[in-house]
Amino acid sequence: MTTAQPTARRMNRVLGGSAWLSVSLPPGVSVKSTEWSFNTGLGRTIVIAEFISGRLEQLDPGDQFGRRLEVPNATTLGIRELKKDDGGLYSARVKLPPATVEDYHFHLAVYELVPAPEIQSQIHPSTLGWCNLTLHCQVPTTAAMDITWGTGDSLQDLARHRVSADGQSLHLALPPGTWNDTYTCSVSNPADRKSTSVAMQSLCLSNTTHATMWTWFLCIGLIVAVAVCFGAWLWRRRRRKAAGRAPMRDCPSEPQYAEIKRRRPPEGDEQILSSPPDSPAQSLLAMTPITSIYAQVQLSTPQLLT
Repeated sequence: MTTAQPTARRMNRVLGGSAWLSVSLPPGVSVKSTEWSFNTGLGRTIVIAEFISGRLEQLDPGDQFGRRLEVPNATTLGIRELKKDDGGLYSARVKLPPATVEDYHFHLAVYELVPAPEIQSQIHPSTLGWCNLTLHCQVPTTAAMDITWGTGDSLQDLARHRVSADGQSLHLALPPGTWNDTYTCSVSNPADRKSTSVAMQSLCLSNTTHATMWTWFLCIGLIVAVAVCFGAWLWRRRRRKAAGRAPMRDCPSEPQYAEIKRRRPPEGDEQILSSPPDSPAQSLLAMTPITSIYAQVQLSTPQLLT
């Protein structure tokens, strides 16, 4: 009589690791022999090992497994130093006395080791004291892997924080008072998982510090710009006032007078004035009309009609 396991047991392992395929039998059951076979996926099945009378007989014609097989007992097969080609369907045919045969199947998948991810942060300008940033989960591999974000030790879905379509980027807008959380990026395949965490407090404090510095720089720049503009306006205003006063200095409003002292001894006209009354010079002086500077000014200035 032959019985078969209803479904194949799935096993996920990593490259270089080990896989142990074990058949579960009731306690006290005696096993006559166990035959292990491997389906290469090319449509044929080969017998790789057989356990008979307490010892292992390796029957691998292609020598794919070499010395990497172990059979510690009648119901267990071990494969060490797993390779990518070791993945596939394994079967165990167990013969029990007196004439019972039971078949068990195992589906082994071999995956690459997951590298440790790296979290990179991108700070965005903050408003009202909020912490706005984007976390990028970088994985140095092109293999298919799942990326999950979570807070603390809980790897929960953070879709409310806007996760990118590929799952690598997490956009956060955190109000003050929520910066004590730790965000974790977890990268996994069915056989391995690696995680990296980052504390928000250090990133958000750095964000607010940069924002404060830029605010101070902006304020100082505005003050300097206002001071320069005011100084330029004041300088132009003083120049205009100085230009308006210049013609008044060139044209005085009142005539200037100079004190003329009589020379001793008299010269020129003074000699004529000091000559005797009956001299020819005095006769010539009497014939010449004498006018003052005020009279000349009045004659040269047009009379205003009243």
